[in-house]
Amino acid sequence: MEHEPLVSIIIPVYKVERFLDACVASVAAQTYTNLEILLVDDGSPDSCPAMCDAWARKDPRVRVIHKPNGGLSDARNAGIAQATGSYIYFADSDDTVAPTLVEDCLAALRDYDADLVMFQFDTISENGKPLLSNYRHNDFSEVQILTPVETIKKQVRAEIDGYFWAFLAPASTYQSTGFSFPVGRKIEDLSRICNVIGEATRVVRIPKVLYHYRMREGSITATLDPKLTRDWTRAADDRETYILERFPELKGFMTLQQLNFFANLDYETIRQSLIAGLKIDPEDADSIRRHIERLSKTATESDEPIPDTLRELLGLLKLGVAKFADNAVDALSAAAPDVTADADVPAGTSGGAANHRSASPLFSGSRPLTAASGPQTEDGKEDEPTLAERFRDMREDWRQLRIQHIEEAEERKAERLAARNGVTFEQE
Repeated sequence: MEHEPLVSIIIPVYKVERFLDACVASVAAQTYTNLEILLVDDGSPDSCPAMCDAWARKDPRVRVIHKPNGGLSDARNAGIAQATGSYIYFADSDDTVAPTLVEDCLAALRDYDADLVMFQFDTISENGKPLLSNYRHNDFSEVQILTPVETIKKQVRAEIDGYFWAFLAPASTYQSTGFSFPVGRKIEDLSRICNVIGEATRVVRIPKVLYHYRMREGSITATLDPKLTRDWTRAADDRETYILERFPELKGFMTLQQLNFFANLDYETIRQSLIAGLKIDPEDADSIRRHIERLSKTATESDEPIPDTLRELLGLLKLGVAKFADNAVDALSAAAPDVTADADVPAGTSGGAANHRSASPLFSGSRPLTAASGPQTEDGKEDEPTLAERFRDMREDWRQLRIQHIEEAEERKAERLAARNGVTFEQE
């Protein structure tokens, strides 16, 4: 029936025997019952294939797709190819969903005349216990009605996360547009989220927690992997390419936001690789260098104002990648105080070496975050910092840096407002 459309729920399955039953049970228990549940067994080597078949025998709405292992993207693509519903929803096989997820989504689409619905989520532990979290994605308390352009801007500014399980979309978005997830890569959600948003005509965001995201060891996002550096960069490129082709009017916006994205996100990924004692592949470093140079060139040609702090970060990033590529962490630490002489900072940068040091996320306080830094034992020798301590320092660096950015932005806003009102500030 038209008022009860079939909804296809695609669940890729791989080595999740501990969590699979809970996931499928939460989907099968939906208050909206006109479902097609596609369990895509991605060549799982454990008992998951048999568990999937057992669910198919138990619930006629369940269909199982057995396929050779190809990764999450490949499994999702296989599900898209066989889905027959009017809407498609993706769930991860180690998470659970609220019983009213589908019902609430379809009601929101109908009530607000929208064709893409997004919602909130929370986090749970491996044992299913609620965890505290503070995602910007959840930072709204009333229904939001957005155009695709407004939604894309929020997504690029990280106000909307790229998780595909955080929204429900028409099947036509995936099946009649040439859409596919990038096979063989991680960070696949980020690379394709804007493709889905761009196909919508009206987006509704509802302030309901409808998904329970399980934080566990061994998941893709919990695993430190040097390949993530390359995949982050490629995902950012994919997203930018789609947005500029589909919405060319966002070119100026994307210039500034891509600088923010690369300075904040990709640099942190590089730091994580360093802190974890990993090496960056030279090919990755070269790719990142080219990305930085292209962003620098675009920034100088853009009409959008580029904050000085971002220019400084971009220069530091250039130096950092070059040093990392040559496996010269010690040289990087030694060179940082004199970064103005070596970093090839774009024109318009303010401050000397001290300003670079205070703005640089390479430092926590006055101590460089290198593998040689650590607390001292009673005999005067340095203990190697634990991974948790390094991450704590790294995150504090970035928290302070973001506070600095916000404060400077507010100061500039106040000065512009005062100037419009005929008020000037005396220079000390």
